[in-house]
Amino acid sequence: MQSYSKVFKLITVLQKCNGKSSIGDSKALISPKAAKILVAVLLGLLCALLFVIAYFCAPFVQPYVPLQPLTQTTMIAILIFSFMLSIKNLVNVLYAADDLSVLLPMPFSAGQIVLAKLAVASRFPFLLSFALMNVVCLAFGVRLDGSASFIIGTLLASVLVPVSGIALATLLVVVIFRVFGFIRNRDVTVILGGIFTLVLMITYAFISAKLRNGKSSQAAAAAVTAVSSVAAGFPHVKYLCAFMFENSIAGLCIGFGITAAVIILAALAVKAFYLSTALSMQNTGTNKKAVTKDSLVGKKHTGVLKALTAYEAKSAKRNPAYFIYGFAMSFAWPILVILPAVFGGGISLQKISAPIGLPNAFFAFLFAGFAASAFACGFNVLPCSAFSREGANYEMLRTMPIAFENYYKSKRNFSLLICSLGSVVYILIIGIVGICMGIISPWHSWTVLFGALICFLSNIVLINAMLLKNAKKPNFNWDSESEISRKLGFTNFIAIVLGTLMFVAGFITIAIPLPAQSAAMIVGIAATAILALTALCAFVTNRRAIKKAQAKLMQYE
Repeated sequence: MQSYSKVFKLITVLQKCNGKSSIGDSKALISPKAAKILVAVLLGLLCALLFVIAYFCAPFVQPYVPLQPLTQTTMIAILIFSFMLSIKNLVNVLYAADDLSVLLPMPFSAGQIVLAKLAVASRFPFLLSFALMNVVCLAFGVRLDGSASFIIGTLLASVLVPVSGIALATLLVVVIFRVFGFIRNRDVTVILGGIFTLVLMITYAFISAKLRNGKSSQAAAAAVTAVSSVAAGFPHVKYLCAFMFENSIAGLCIGFGITAAVIILAALAVKAFYLSTALSMQNTGTNKKAVTKDSLVGKKHTGVLKALTAYEAKSAKRNPAYFIYGFAMSFAWPILVILPAVFGGGISLQKISAPIGLPNAFFAFLFAGFAASAFACGFNVLPCSAFSREGANYEMLRTMPIAFENYYKSKRNFSLLICSLGSVVYILIIGIVGICMGIISPWHSWTVLFGALICFLSNIVLINAMLLKNAKKPNFNWDSESEISRKLGFTNFIAIVLGTLMFVAGFITIAIPLPAQSAAMIVGIAATAILALTALCAFVTNRRAIKKAQAKLMQYE
């Protein structure tokens, strides 16, 4: 019992170090205990609401999709859902966290440390999968006269299915990190994980587009039948369903056995491979450049701003979480925003009469420039955590003979570079593709450059606003960078909301022909006025943000 108590304490500490601190705070309006009770009540009400919705929708679904394939589909979806959620958490908690060197000398056994880490990584996927499984299946079962074996099987499957998904994810992650030595480099790991995620998103978009063909009822039935047929690849799901619908005790035993076998295999893999692999990742690889005499004597002089910008880039790139939420998200936002709408049937280029007129092209790239800037900056965590990333090193850094203006500009320039590569470049690519496809007339190609310039100026405004926001309330007192690496600021959410509105407005202007009388003069005047106003905002924000940020940060020195 004392051993389990130590594990529970370690789980609490690891949750805080991985950015998952407990609900409630001593400075909050209500006590932490009351906050936890309130959250539990709200989650309970949400589950009850979902239960009621599924309960009343069951009779309308039953004529098209029988209960058994619907249950199998739900179980497969929950299995894949828990598997996908666990992979990211396992990589971050098991391999990306630099805490083994601190934990191993403590009075914990290696087994207790690994158990606590696995509990932290799998807690959220398990609880969410457990709730969804029970809410959906029990609602349909109760409404459609499910038997006692169905109710019992649902309760058992709500535990066995997510546990098997988490165990499969653990087995896969541990074996891959052990077998493929090159993947132990953190940068390579993050890049491959990002590619894998993008592939899944694109696959989802194509499947959604296919399912929209035909009548909705036929598409839903086809989708459920296709997914339920995948149950053959997960035998324990098939056998658990046999118990739920056919009262097969043998199916229940086989389902238990398969789940236990997967858990045992994952446990053996963790015991055999985890510690040695994780300890070898404490330091990332170098670029293996030879040390030259010139580099030692310092013949190669570097400007202060350039050196600080290089320091900022290395500081952000060394952490996998920053690499994902600071680099990857600024480039992957079109996958999250555009492709689901295109492949989902919401946007059809065939409906656009080409070439579009000058007013349409102007407003389309105007809104596209604002939207691209808002998404690239809004999904990026680098500017909103620029000063907080320094942590305890901030005081030491500010004692160095470095002008604050250069220090601020290094953070601004680096964030501006990343966000511009993920926004301005996209605007130019869209413009070139539109001209080549005949959607945009070559005579109107200047609107593409106008949209790119508007996007760049908007980046300056948003990044300075995020830097200033972080300078007002920096968080230097953190135990792990994971606490701030995944938290977007209020300015980020505002940018994403505005970007969504601009995105919708841009496509509306393409689809609806605008009057072309006296278009050149009106568009020219509007372009000049908007460009001058945006440039003025960028100039003022850029100048005032440095002084205000320095004044706010002075109180922390």
